Amino acid sequence: MYRRIRFISVFTLITLLALVSALPAFADHRTPLDNPIPEPIPQGPLTIQLVPVAMGMTAPNWGTSAPGCASLVGRLFVVDQDGKLWRVNLGTGQKQVVLDVGPMLVSLGAFGPGTYDERGFLGVAFHPDYASNGMIYTYTSEPTAGPADFSTMPPDTTPNHQSVVREWHIPNPCSANSVVDPSSNRELLRIDEPQFNHNGGTLVFGPDGKLYISLGDGGEADDQGVGHVEGGNGQAPSNILGSVLRIDPQGNNSANGQYGIPADNPFVGMPGFLDEIYAYGFRNPFRISFDRRSGDLIITDVGQHHIEEINIGMSGGNYGWRIKEGSFCFDPNGTERGFAFECLPGDDPGGLIDPIAEYDHGEGVAIVGGFVYRGRSIAPLQGRYVFGDFFSPDHGTGRLFFLQMDNSIREFNLQDMETLGQQVLGFGEDAKGELYVMTNSTGVPFGETGMVWRIAATVPRSRNFRAHLSGIEEVPPVDTTATGQALFSFNADNSNMRFKLMVANIENVLAAHIHCAPAGVSGPVGVTLFSGGPVTVEGVLASGERSAPDAGNACGWTTLEQVRNAIESGNAYANVHTIAHPAGEIRGQIH
Repeated sequence: MYRRIRFISVFTLITLLALVSALPAFADHRTPLDNPIPEPIPQGPLTIQLVPVAMGMTAPNWGTSAPGCASLVGRLFVVDQDGKLWRVNLGTGQKQVVLDVGPMLVSLGAFGPGTYDERGFLGVAFHPDYASNGMIYTYTSEPTAGPADFSTMPPDTTPNHQSVVREWHIPNPCSANSVVDPSSNRELLRIDEPQFNHNGGTLVFGPDGKLYISLGDGGEADDQGVGHVEGGNGQAPSNILGSVLRIDPQGNNSANGQYGIPADNPFVGMPGFLDEIYAYGFRNPFRISFDRRSGDLIITDVGQHHIEEINIGMSGGNYGWRIKEGSFCFDPNGTERGFAFECLPGDDPGGLIDPIAEYDHGEGVAIVGGFVYRGRSIAPLQGRYVFGDFFSPDHGTGRLFFLQMDNSIREFNLQDMETLGQQVLGFGEDAKGELYVMTNSTGVPFGETGMVWRIAATVPRSRNFRAHLSGIEEVPPVDTTATGQALFSFNADNSNMRFKLMVANIENVLAAHIHCAPAGVSGPVGVTLFSGGPVTVEGVLASGERSAPDAGNACGWTTLEQVRNAIESGNAYANVHTIAHPAGEIRGQIH
């Protein structure tokens, strides 16, 4: 519809222009957006179940497979933030340390012992020819140890830490028991990091055989402060921060001679650009991954105050930070809190790449990138990008999402779980394209609550229950580092109950049972899950099926339907008994 145009005098026009020019720049529209995307993320049409695979970790944040090794198809290599690289048997949950870089890391706990931190062991990648050369690469946060290859720090100032990419060798690489040769360590590059946060940290080989490395803007807020150049590191391709790099780790034409710079990198030889940069304009691309079928590079960028985003990586692309946050314009606002606002012509200089999907902080606080699903177990999920959010204060839990084919965001329905109940730390992809989510219950790189879960198809013929086992739930509480998970599945007519009981950091187990009592109360045994100890197990303690409760049990249960009813009413718990704690060392209410 056209509006009528009212003619005004030249004098009036000149007066109006003078008034406008006297106003602060953008006063007419540069208004902070409190709720940039008001529409909530809806539940999607897909329901998944989360199957516990491994536990007893600290803060697992990345999982990958070893290419070319048929003997390792059933293994997932998991990065733990406190320094361990685990090799996890996907069938049994047993895990083995392949490499421990913990002694090389900066002391974790940015705000004191036991507190939140974004530093640590953040990434690993296996060389495409790993089966023959045994080479792997790691990304670590280390104390300042001499001059960096790249720095934005002013003279006579010390960075918070240094991000370091290293090469290691594993002898007999396809063996299920080989570990890293510690003497093989070779440093590729070292980068000064101004603050503790926004470290990126992904290492991943592309289909072109080159190593891609994600780097954050250096930390702090609004991409400004010490170690941040005028206009922000994200928009300064003459420095390495806020970018995705592309290198040849076995080349030698870099300035330090420790890696190669591919001749077809987009900015090679261009004034004002680093040759290593593949794409830039990022705040914290914590996780990136390649679609193993299409070859697309998916880059998630953790937002500042408002927007979490998903991008398709393009050679030479500028993704906007800090001119933009997602598809919105961004004002760093000097010493005050930066803010997003609606872009109008003139705010966006052009040439910036907007995300394919985004959400605001009404849904979560930090996007955790995952993978495009290319497995075979969940047909409706085929070709869809799976990701999550670290923790949503409004929902009280981490969240799991996927993209529809039109790139709209949907939340997974979780079978037999109202919420995840854990913080989302990372994702993994195994050799067959099946996906895993990594969590812990604290959100910090301390403790032993870290877990790996397999994203699996639902089982409509059964009803699943679980219990997290710890000493805290015992009556009275037991001081122990032992943990466990108990899984139970009833068939449709309650004539059969399958179970699996996994434990970690526990010795001399005597027995394990289902007891009848509410939380905080001790009750008698109703179903025996394990007996005949003592045994010391790291992984699966017992698994099997039951067609009835224990004969003559003191709970009065005579059928499995009564067991299920007790579980659903909150009156059943799993308990593991040991020599040290015969009344029970770890316990958890089944729900």
